[in-house]
Formats: sequence, C-alpha cells, structure tokens
Amino acid sequence: MKKIFIFPILALLSLVPSVMGAEIGDINNDGSVDIADVVYLFKHRNVPLDDGDLNCDNSVDIADVVYLFKNYDKFREPVIFAKNLKLEPHWDEGYCYIVDSKGHKFVLLDKNATVPNIPDAKIINVPVKRIVSGWYYPIVSTADILNDSSCYDSIKGVTKYTLKYSPELSKRYDEGKVADIGSSSNVDYDVIINISPDIVFLAEWPQHDKIEAKLNELGITVSRAFSYKEPTYMGRIEWVKYAAAFWGEDKYNKANNFFQNAWKKRNDLLRITRNAKTYPKVVNFWKSSDIGSIYIPESQNYYIKLINGFRGDYVFSDLPGTGNEKIDTETFMERARNADVVILRQSSKTIKTKDDLLKVYPNSGFENLKAFKEGRFYISKSDYYTWEARDPIGTMEDYAKMIHPELFPNGDNDLKHFVKLQ
Repeated sequence: MKKIFIFPILALLSLVPSVMGAEIGDINNDGSVDIADVVYLFKHRNVPLDDGDLNCDNSVDIADVVYLFKNYDKFREPVIFAKNLKLEPHWDEGYCYIVDSKGHKFVLLDKNATVPNIPDAKIINVPVKRIVSGWYYPIVSTADILNDSSCYDSIKGVTKYTLKYSPELSKRYDEGKVADIGSSSNVDYDVIINISPDIVFLAEWPQHDKIEAKLNELGITVSRAFSYKEPTYMGRIEWVKYAAAFWGEDKYNKANNFFQNAWKKRNDLLRITRNAKTYPKVVNFWKSSDIGSIYIPESQNYYIKLINGFRGDYVFSDLPGTGNEKIDTETFMERARNADVVILRQSSKTIKTKDDLLKVYPNSGFENLKAFKEGRFYISKSDYYTWEARDPIGTMEDYAKMIHPELFPNGDNDLKHFVKLQ
C-alpha cells in the first residue's frame, strides 16, 4: 500500500526546484524536513553530495532515500544528538521551552508573547539581561561564537578561570563591566547576590550541586548543562542552541546555523575517512604532568565515538562507560606501546617537539612508544578544550587527519588545535 501511495506524490513534486537545503535533510529547501524531502530525493538524486549523501557513503542513491525515510522525523527535531537536553523552539508563538540536564523547566518568553500553559516551568524573559556563568561552557563559549555585543552585555559575572579564555570578557572585566565570582568550586555568593542575576548557569560536577542548593536558598534561578556527559561530540556542541536560546530567536537561529555547518563538515569527514584502507590503533589520554595520573576515555565517551567514526581502532575499547577512567602507568604503557597513533590531551604547557615533551614528562617512558618513534604522537595545545566548542570543524578535522593523514592533501602537517611532535 505504501508503494502505491508514494508514486503519485513523486509525480506531483517532480517540479520542485533543486537547491541546497538550509538544514540537513531539507533536500527541497522548503524550510522543513518531511516526507516531501524523501519524495524529492527519490526523484532527484543529482543533488550535491553535501545535501543528498545522508548516510555518508560517498554517493547519492536509493540508500539515502531509505535513510531519509527512516530518519526524517529525527532530522526535524530541534535537538538531534544531545541526550541531556530537551529544547522545543516555538518562536512563531513567542517562546522556547527548555528542560535542562537536571530536569529544570524553562519557558524563554519573548516580549509581548502569551505565556504558554506548561506546569512547573520557570518563565524567563528573553533576551536575558543579567547572566552569571560558573564555567566556560556553554554560555561564554556561545557568546564567543556569536561574537555579538548584546550577548556579552548580558554576562555580568564569571569565574576568574573563565576570563582567560574569552578575550572580550577579559577586556570587559578590566573595564569593570564583568565581575569575578571566584572559582568554579568556590564561588563568592556576595558577588552573585550583588549582581542580582536573572539566571546562573552551572555544570555537572558535584560541587555545583552544592552551589545550586545554596543559590536556591537565596532565591536565585539556576540551570544546569551537562554537555560533557554527552555520548557524542555532535551532542556536545549542540548545546550552543541551548545557550543562544536565552538571547532570543535571532541568536538561536544563528547558533543553529553554526551547528548545521558543523554537522555538514562532520558528514564530509566521514565520507573522506570511509576510504581508509586500514584501521590504525589509537590511544587518547589525559595526563596533566609527569607525576600526574593517566586518565583514558571510556569506550562510549564522545572522544572515542569521534575516533571510531573516522575509522580508528581505540586501544581501550573494552572499557565500558561514557566517562574517563584512571589507569596505572604500567598497564597504560603495556597496551599503548604498539599503538599507531597516540593523542595526549593536556592544558598546562606549550609543547612543540619531542624534546619538549620529554622535558615536561621526563619519567613517562613515552619515547618507548611506537607512535613516538614513528612520528605519530600528537599533543594538544593548552587551550584545545575551549576550541572544542568554538571550532568544532577544526577539532574534527584534526582528529580525522591524526588518524588518517594519508587521506588529506597536506596530511597531518596543518593541525589547528594539536601539534604533531617532530
């Protein structure tokens, strides 16, 4: 019955113009993702690869039509990858509904709009005028992405640590326009009270549970963003929509465009790396200093999903979970010794050469690793994690090039946020 029904529709829609859709799945560019796009793709498979190759197999064919048919409901959802966020934009009715990572409900209400009947939801007028953020993500990072003075104007207080990653906020702090609220684990409540914020944004850490409880006692509204607990990198960066929504429809739309562009680039990199002839063994880990402990992402962590998506074979894939696990040096070295690619994430030093690395980590034994000897040892720049949100395209490109440099014209010689040690 479905086949009999669909072909008359194909004929009716055969004259729809073929132009690039604004969002993934909007093949006919009519501003929505629905069955009409499935029908259009069935009839017009000469659309650009970026638009039509939805399953990222480097071709536009009937498999993409089937893929879109099965997934168009998902594509049309406002939140596609993030698992710790619910967001429903109703900007045509003057509001956006959000449920954050702790289940706090918010109606972000535009001026002159009618308040919707959503039980237990906190009404917040947008754009929000007075914001305090206890961490860089996702509020400050989104302000840096949008680079709009009105967004910066609304941020009245941040942690001292956050200031060094946002040049604009740092300048405003020097001008007395932004307050230092202390550290992320020990905020100055008197400063926050003096700001009288419309809302305070906190992360997922246990110390933020205590801060939230105290702010609740003070009658201050709090929202929690568990972006680091997202199981995929795309879900991690999708929180840009959440942050932008507090500044209203225009900023939300700009943030969504930013996200869509990152999604398209991710698909392009999947197409490139699918041509890989091998699956190199990859190690990804964190170690802050020579005497610091080694932490490795568990197999469902978004770093590992990124590695596997670009056809790498994560050495510690047998460790389940979405977080990070501390591992003893002996076990790490034994399993990492013959890895093809080693990626060290750190945020304290500027390291450009192998000699630099061994000066910072003199007792690490890194020189005994195959990847070190063969020139496939990479180390992050000290501010890499801020760029994970601000430059997801550059971050994804770096990972794809580190895993499969042979597939890129300049190999792994033009990384943006990591360094190939020489």
